[in-house]
Amino acid sequence: MNNDEMIVYLSLMMWTMFIYDAKTLSCKYSFNFKKQLVAHCDNRGFISVPRNLNRNIQVLDLSNNSITVIENYTLKNYTKMDILILNSNNISEVHEYGFEGLLSLKILRMENNVINISQLPSRVFRPLHKLMVLEIGRNEQQSAVNGSFVYPDNVFSTLKSLQNLSMDLFDSPEFGDGFKSLQNLAVLKFRRCYLRFGKLLNETFRNFSTKLRELYITRCHHFFHVDKGILQYFPELKILDLSRSYIHLYQALNILYPYQNKNMSVINFHHISDKSINNDKFPYSVIITKELMRYLSSICIEALDLSATGIVDNEFYSLFSFQYPECFKTFIISANRLPSTTLEHYMQTVVFLTRATNIKTYDMSYLPGQIVKPLYLDVYHPEKILENQEKQQNFPKSFHVNVNLPPSLEFVRFTHITVVSASISLTCKNASLKYFDVSYSVFKQYPNVSHECGKELRYLDVSGLSSTMMFQSVSLPKLTTLKMTHASIDRSIIEGRKWMLGHAPKLKSIDLSFNNLWTINMKLFNDNNITHCNMSNNLFRTVPSSVSKLRYLESLDLSNNLITSLDYTIRKWFDEIIVTSQNFSLNLNNNALICSCDTVEFLLWLTKTEVSFVNGNNYTCTMSNNSQVNLIEVTKDINRYFAECKANLWLRIGILLVSCTFGVSIPLSILYYYRWKLILFLFRKFRRAVERGLHVNYEYDVYISYEERSISWIKKHLLPKVETEWGLKTFVHDRDLIPGELTSDSKALSIHQSRHVTFIITERFGEYEWGKFEIERAKYEKYTQNLMKIIVILQNVHVNDIPEQLVDISNDVIFINWHEHETEICENQTRWFKLKTLLFLN
Repeated sequence: MNNDEMIVYLSLMMWTMFIYDAKTLSCKYSFNFKKQLVAHCDNRGFISVPRNLNRNIQVLDLSNNSITVIENYTLKNYTKMDILILNSNNISEVHEYGFEGLLSLKILRMENNVINISQLPSRVFRPLHKLMVLEIGRNEQQSAVNGSFVYPDNVFSTLKSLQNLSMDLFDSPEFGDGFKSLQNLAVLKFRRCYLRFGKLLNETFRNFSTKLRELYITRCHHFFHVDKGILQYFPELKILDLSRSYIHLYQALNILYPYQNKNMSVINFHHISDKSINNDKFPYSVIITKELMRYLSSICIEALDLSATGIVDNEFYSLFSFQYPECFKTFIISANRLPSTTLEHYMQTVVFLTRATNIKTYDMSYLPGQIVKPLYLDVYHPEKILENQEKQQNFPKSFHVNVNLPPSLEFVRFTHITVVSASISLTCKNASLKYFDVSYSVFKQYPNVSHECGKELRYLDVSGLSSTMMFQSVSLPKLTTLKMTHASIDRSIIEGRKWMLGHAPKLKSIDLSFNNLWTINMKLFNDNNITHCNMSNNLFRTVPSSVSKLRYLESLDLSNNLITSLDYTIRKWFDEIIVTSQNFSLNLNNNALICSCDTVEFLLWLTKTEVSFVNGNNYTCTMSNNSQVNLIEVTKDINRYFAECKANLWLRIGILLVSCTFGVSIPLSILYYYRWKLILFLFRKFRRAVERGLHVNYEYDVYISYEERSISWIKKHLLPKVETEWGLKTFVHDRDLIPGELTSDSKALSIHQSRHVTFIITERFGEYEWGKFEIERAKYEKYTQNLMKIIVILQNVHVNDIPEQLVDISNDVIFINWHEHETEICENQTRWFKLKTLLFLN
């Protein structure tokens, strides 16, 4: 059918719609990718099947309506229909001739209803000669009669073309001889499992086709027994999925005997052992033996999932003793309790990976570790801890494992494992590795990764690992996604270390949440391509200015920080980026937003910008009276909330004019006599007023950093001059630290609340344990424009003794050389005058 014919056909179809019953107008028509005419009648509130739809429809979707009965002959007009979808209605009854006329139907979906399949009329499916797929699961739970539930085989026996059957599994099931007619059945899927007290016997599936290739018995959350021979009737089975069916791993491994030395595509045993199963025959803790593995190890398997199966240990070379390791493409054994401290266990994995030459996915995550040299209590004196003198017998002292990843491996996950006993090297040859996750794992030594492993890597997750111990030199030319949450990046910044994992020019998505960051330098990244950036749950007080260099950013998450407002530069950049990206989203949820006269421009911007705010309707801000107000409500009526802002501005200007007039009126003689005190007094008053307008509240005028040998000079000379004579408030840690509080927190807060920081540098300042911390904190406050000056007093110090941290920022530091004779309290001393000027002037 060409385009012209398609247009004519669709036009005729649309015209036909108008002359039919008005009820059908609620359905929409379209053509799918197979050019089939589809009637979209889902979610329309139908209580019965509409009879007057277009007769040429090939697909009818009636899902999510309120249909209760499929009446006789209601579908007889739709002889060309291929697919009928009746999912999620309230169907409880299907009449004998309900599907009459559907001679071309191939797929019938009737899931999520209340159909009792045992009450279906015997000839209800007889017209469906071409039906290939029947989905009638997730329906009403039905109880066994006389100890077993007999499936109505006479109902299903007419479906001789059926290939895919989905239904529910009931207690003590019996499938009668009528199922022998389904000789083309290839897929048998049990959607819901109601097994509680029954069992699957050797004869349960005897009447199903021997051509069955896929069997799914999933989510049976009550333990039941399984006879060893239940799969003997399916010699061609390729997919066996028993996931989340609590039959225990012992039973699952035993029923595999018909497939020895055969090929299978998927064996899914995920979570088939559960803590609810624990007895002598089927213990919760599973120990793998060679006898248990005798069937599984002999099968050529493409994908095997043994995750969460309760494995706690295994005999030497039993768990990984596969005869055909080259068949594997996917191997998952996560969330077990395998030990990870012995050389033997490591070598089993290494040998397996060496032989599995075609494997693409390997997941060995969530493994608990063994604590090395635990501490014990003395049974006679429990208050004492015994000294652990045990020697580690499981492995040699120089325990190192070298893992050669197969060239075919693309997906590797080692998340949440503990490896405290060994160092590991990962090498790749002709690597195809694209996904690598080692997040939240504990290593004795961070794995040494070869350069080849990073060449094709697209996704890397190193969350939970300290950024100070990661590999630094591996190149990642194709990396697009990087996750580094809980990676202690703040420590790397303080220590001046690099925390980016090599060079990643194509990085697009980065997650730096939960790192206690208060500042960040995006130059550590090749950031031009970054589109998604997550910096939530940190300590940012403002949006980092370096973020504005990300030209292609599409989403920025800054939720759960300490941001009070957005400055003009950032607001302008957001408005510019929305023009290019069209769909930029910003998350400011759970920040310390402030609504005040100083943030009115920010609030006005919120009413105009096209930026999409995540959860923006729930943002709150703090008013001047400390009340919390919905930000949307404030922006709707800014004039009412901030009417006093202009009055306050004129009040400030008036106070300034009165002060100036008063100063001029004083006799010049008195002004000259008290010139310095008056100038300093007015300056301090003016500065306080300005700082209040800028919402800057300094507790101290100067924070003094010193080592203990300087305290005598400070108490005898510096404090009398600065505090008594000049009237400034200083912070001296020997006097002002509050007992009981963390020293680091108290010092950081005091520096934040100080206008200036003065370092008294002597030749032994390097021995002062808090020196580096105070310098780094002062640098941070200086760069965030909270700190006015960093003043360094050098007392008989050679230039080589000045700390490197101060030398690195020498352009932002004011140095004063202070000699012995300068300690005297004398007004005309040059150094005292210079210090006084620096402390009073901003």
